[in-house]
Formats: sequence, structure tokens, C-alpha cells
Amino acid sequence: MDSLPEDFGLDAVRTFSHVGDPVPGPDHSAFWKAWFDRLAQESPVLRVREVVDESDPSATHDFLSTHGVRIGCRLMAPPEGVTVKASLVTVHGYSVPETLEHEERRWSAVRGKGVAVLAIRLRGYPGSRTDVHGKAIDLDGADRSWITEGFAGYEHKDWVLPHGLGDVCNAVRVMRNALLGRDARDLEPWMEGETGHPDVYLHGRSLGGGLATIAAAQLSGRMLGRPIVDRLGLEVPSLGAWRWRLEHSKNGLSGRFNGILDEHGDRREELIDRLRLMDAVVHGRKVRVPTAAMLARRDEVAPAPSAAAVFNAIDADPGLKWRFCVPCGHWAGDMKNTRRVALFGKVLGDFFDPSREPMESMAEWEDRMGLGGEEGTGH
Repeated sequence: MDSLPEDFGLDAVRTFSHVGDPVPGPDHSAFWKAWFDRLAQESPVLRVREVVDESDPSATHDFLSTHGVRIGCRLMAPPEGVTVKASLVTVHGYSVPETLEHEERRWSAVRGKGVAVLAIRLRGYPGSRTDVHGKAIDLDGADRSWITEGFAGYEHKDWVLPHGLGDVCNAVRVMRNALLGRDARDLEPWMEGETGHPDVYLHGRSLGGGLATIAAAQLSGRMLGRPIVDRLGLEVPSLGAWRWRLEHSKNGLSGRFNGILDEHGDRREELIDRLRLMDAVVHGRKVRVPTAAMLARRDEVAPAPSAAAVFNAIDADPGLKWRFCVPCGHWAGDMKNTRRVALFGKVLGDFFDPSREPMESMAEWEDRMGLGGEEGTGH
């Protein structure tokens, strides 16, 4: 069995209560205004996939995202006879995920409650490699450098990560339009005759959790003051508290970025400010929707204190935030850990139930959110 991940010298209370630096960098406002203006000019349409991407043939649909890259995805409707009441977009983690068809089983309970699920693959990942113009990263190899692609260039636009965020935001947009029967070519309008605001939920794990948090922030208040993302589910979210990570964590992505900063010592502060443009802690203060998150006591891949900082930065009402604790995050661990992680899947099944308000569905889980003892109650 692998050794237990590091705890960075923090006890459970300090790990779960960790906060990051929420102050935006000097280019934050200008960058994100320009970024959103470009996003708003795009009109992505969810289509049935016509040309198979051999990197993952199980993608059933696609849509055109930022800079003309086609994003592969799998659309999973509720069972026959179950009315569609809401939709869910789910975003994967950093490691190469299983093929999209494996998502069917994971989300079967949610679909049974009337939620149409769209599982996407970020540009360059299997299923979304046909339009990356020779820049697909070989994530099966030892390099695994997707997140650093273009980071050290002299133009912000070269960095892949903000483009990946565009993929997430555009996925939310196409699902909302599909629910309304707008521009969903080759698809039947699911809610024809319905009125009102169809709920769109967003879920992400690890890298996807950080992107989901930033996407929820960027889409917040963009439509007559209403959120476009109505519920947010996170699992050990990454992309948070970058200054802390660079100083305290030398593994994984932190090590990669530290290596780049060492190579470009004369641009160190410039590049740290660029990295913090994609800091989910900075963006979390704009997220005010019900949020359920799985956080780990220990985790080397997405360091536990930084993942907790993402959750703690979210500005939802305290009564609309739920923290589900597990001993270890990305590390499989023992049977106790495996059972806790599996239990969070059931928590999400209730949290994403469109027929119930989050406070109602989550009340049943209150006494099982924490690990007990020094871990606290978890709420």
C-alpha cells in the first residue's frame, strides 16, 4: 500500500479552515473583461457528433468552443418516461479519464431524478483532439504538461487553461439553451412549453473542480442578475491558493510551475500574477449558489489546505454550503476512505435532485458529513 499523503504539518481543524489570498492581481479585471467579451461573441451549439474522434469514440455530441476547438462530450438523458427537469455539466480531473461511456453508470441515479447530464472532455483530452491543430498533449506519457501549455508565453492568450475554462462555460451555455429548445440542432427541445428558468448544475473533480468554481463565478450575474449555474458540486478542487501551493507543495502541478518560475526568474512575479488569474480562491467570492464539496484531510495531488481554501472562499450563505470530509483525496487509501468517497456519490445524488431544495435534501446528511473526533462536524 502506498504511504499516506502529507498533511503539511496542519491538524484537521487548520486544514479544513485554511484560507487563501483572495486579493486579485493587477491585471485581473482587465483580463477577465476581455475574456468574457470574447466568450459572449461565441454562439456554441450542441450537436450530435458526426465525425468520430478516435481518441474517444464514445463521445455522442460536440460543440464548438473558444478558438474554434470542437469539444467532445456525452449526453445522457433521463430514462424513458422521466421528464427532464434540469441539467448537469460534469468536468473531469487532470489525469486521463476513462472513456465517456463510463460516465453513464456514475450518473444513473441523478438521471433517474430528471437530470440530463453532459460529460465533457477539455480540449486536448481524449474525445476533444480533432481541432487542436497538432497541439494535443500526450497525457499518457511522462510529460503530462497540459496545464502548463503556453503558460510562459509573452501573451496571456497562449495559455491553455483559460481556454479550458471557456470549454466549461460553453458547456453550461449549450445545456441551458438545449433545455430551452434554443439552437440545439439535431436535438428535440426537452422542455417545450415550459416557462421559467431551467436549472443548470455544475460538477467538477480536482482540475475540473477548480474550473467549475471559476466558471460559476464568471457566469454569475450575467443574465439579468440571475446565476446561470444554480448548484455547484466539487470534489477535492484544485487551482486554489497558488501562492501557498508554490511555497509549501513541491509535488505535482506545484512542482511544475515552480520549475517554470525558476527558468524565468526575471519574470517570476509576472508569471505568478498570471497563475493567480486562474486562482479559484480569488474567484470564489463571486460564487453565491448552493455548494456541496468533498474535501480531504490529506491529499498530495490537490493539497488539502488549498482545496479547502477554494471551498472556504465561496460566498454562498453558510446554510447553503456543505463540506463532506474524507481521510484522503486522490489516494485510494483503505476501505474506510473508499467507502467515504463512495458515500459522497450518494450525497451528490441527493444534492442534484431538482425536485427538492438543497437544504431539504442535505439535511438528511448533516450527521454524516464529518469524520468525527478532531475532524469536526464538517458543516
